[in-house]
Amino acid sequence: MSTPDKKPVVGVSRCLLGDAVRYDGRSKANPIILEKLSPLFELVPVCPEVEAGLSTPRPPVQLTGSIENPKLTGRDDPLVDITDIMQDYCAIRPAQLHHLSGFIFKSRSPSCGLNSTPVFIDGLSAIETSRGLFARRLCEMYPDLIVIEETDLYDDEYLDKFTRLITKR
Repeated sequence: MSTPDKKPVVGVSRCLLGDAVRYDGRSKANPIILEKLSPLFELVPVCPEVEAGLSTPRPPVQLTGSIENPKLTGRDDPLVDITDIMQDYCAIRPAQLHHLSGFIFKSRSPSCGLNSTPVFIDGLSAIETSRGLFARRLCEMYPDLIVIEETDLYDDEYLDKFTRLITKR
């Protein structure tokens, strides 16, 4: 939320801010967020995996099982299953983000992908994509939250619309 003397508050996948929190110990710093949006918004970094207690680096995970109710299991080792850890996190953290005006998600992420995360069923990528577990829960709790994936920020029309909607709140 914003007031005349305060910037609107926007959550952002922490790796997009340049923090090395991804599974491979790297970041995905996004220049549009860092250069264009950070002067306009107060950015709240969120990394579900790190905040849930997982290490960096960590084994890569993917969505598996079903589009409607996916699990978070190991990409290279299917015995790795962090579904319960992430669901426990998602039961608590979104309620703490009620003050946000918007959120910028990391595309294709099994926790933060908005509409682009592949789901693997019986070892094959499904034709449909899904939301990451954290993105799904946050959007369920706050259906009016203005959300976007970082890949859409490269489209001037989407970027302008996102910025306008946030600043009007």
